[in-house]
Amino acid sequence: MFDREENIIEDSLLKKIARFFKYNKLALIFLFIIIGHSGLAIFGGKGYLTRMRLDSGRKQYEKQLQDEIKKGEDLKKEINEINTSDKKIEKIAREKYGMTKDGEKIIKIKVDSTK
Repeated sequence: MFDREENIIEDSLLKKIARFFKYNKLALIFLFIIIGHSGLAIFGGKGYLTRMRLDSGRKQYEKQLQDEIKKGEDLKKEINEINTSDKKIEKIAREKYGMTKDGEKIIKIKVDSTK
């Protein structure tokens, strides 16, 4: 009994909506314009989804920029240390270029990596 009453109510509501748009073409056109504009606002080239993707990329690039700025500051400190410290120059010459002082010998130790 209730199912039939619900169907009657749904049918009458759908009929009222259909009748409204049948006689009010301007309202139907306005509805389509609103739906189309909303679709463009969300999915268009300057829409919400594009904005969110660009914001995510911007945050990633800002983090990368901060990392590069920190690297640059560290390199400036290292350059300053090299320019002012003879010990730093000697350390780099020994480690990187294998240089020795007069009378020193370099001993190479072979490590067996099979064990």
